[in-house]
Amino acid sequence: MPFTLAMIGMLVLASWLTGTSTGVQLGARAIARLGFAPADTASFDLVRAIMSAFVTNGPTAFWIALPATAILAGITEWRNGSLKAATAFWGAHLITLGLSWALLVPLHLSGDPMGRLLFVARDVGPSAGFMGCLGYMLFGLKGKAGPLSLAFGVVVLSGVLLMSLKTVASEPAEVSAALSHLLALPVGFVLGLLMSRRPRPPARNV
Repeated sequence: MPFTLAMIGMLVLASWLTGTSTGVQLGARAIARLGFAPADTASFDLVRAIMSAFVTNGPTAFWIALPATAILAGITEWRNGSLKAATAFWGAHLITLGLSWALLVPLHLSGDPMGRLLFVARDVGPSAGFMGCLGYMLFGLKGKAGPLSLAFGVVVLSGVLLMSLKTVASEPAEVSAALSHLLALPVGFVLGLLMSRRPRPPARNV
């Protein structure tokens, strides 16, 4: 499973370079340099957007992100192949960044205090990507299990987002992450739907 192994390798390398796997908590300067905020979306800095997915903030975040990426991206790749797993992960990551910008820019421009904080809150980590993989996996469930599981996940993640709003003044990045999770799960589901509808190549005549 080359895609999953590459993602694990990049997460481990980034944690070694930043020291986060062994106890280092990234400071504001490091987050400003390595993270990505909705405000950065308009710059179309694709390299920064991708690199932010490999960095984790502190040992707890790293040791959650590593197995979650290995399991969710790994199962997606094992069942669907490397290309679809990469599309689910990076598609969810990048589309979620765009959706966050679209949702928050009106609040930011209107002068809403919460919207302004979230618009510039830089975050790091692969969680949007592996939540996209989870959404992709939910699409693959048989019958109504997929949509019902998606609905349940959206309700739970909506509750997490609402609870996190209490800390928006002190921890805007946590709220931004909760919003990303809420967006990435259905994005992964929709990506599964779209990729399942791609026309198959015509059979060759023998």
